[in-house]
Amino acid sequence: MTMKFKDAAFWYNQESHQMDAWDYLQEHVDVSVLEHFTKIYRKEVSIHQYDYDNIPKVGVDLIKKYEGCKLKAYYDPGTGGLPITIGWGSTSRMNGQPFRIGDTITQEEADKLLYESLLKKYLPQLERIPHWENMNDNQRGALLSFAYNLGAYFYGGANFETITRVLKNGEWNKVPDALYLYRNPGSRVEEGLRKRRIEEGNLWSKSA
Repeated sequence: MTMKFKDAAFWYNQESHQMDAWDYLQEHVDVSVLEHFTKIYRKEVSIHQYDYDNIPKVGVDLIKKYEGCKLKAYYDPGTGGLPITIGWGSTSRMNGQPFRIGDTITQEEADKLLYESLLKKYLPQLERIPHWENMNDNQRGALLSFAYNLGAYFYGGANFETITRVLKNGEWNKVPDALYLYRNPGSRVEEGLRKRRIEEGNLWSKSA
């Protein structure tokens, strides 16, 4: 639906069939969606901002809480080496080039790197998970945080059999326990991951 509205915002030029379609939308689409579309058409908000608005904010908040933001490049805390990380856990620039120790960015650049990464790398993969469209924002946010920590391609990936099975089967009540399994037991980062998995599980179970 979002992509249809974005296309319409670009191509609408008062053709008769377009006007008929607009009349239909006015009768069948929630008024809040139409108001947002109108703002885009009038260029009161950017198309890109409309994309950003579709990212679950609760998931972004959780990511920021556990990733922290550093404006100077540092070695990955999990490996003590590569990948070189910066901002809210970003490992590459917009053009895909990796960061190097000594690189610095601004807060605005750090925020943009995070949102662009979520929008282009993480959400497209998460949207392929069965029942994604039926999840509320808390559930999507929990999975977004989990994916940002452990990889956009976790669903169906090696070593992710449990969370994959639970999500595939729509066993919502088992998701928190499944998330908790992925905390690297025995490692030096286990305590931090344990707290994160618990909070992701709590977010998942929280009412919409």
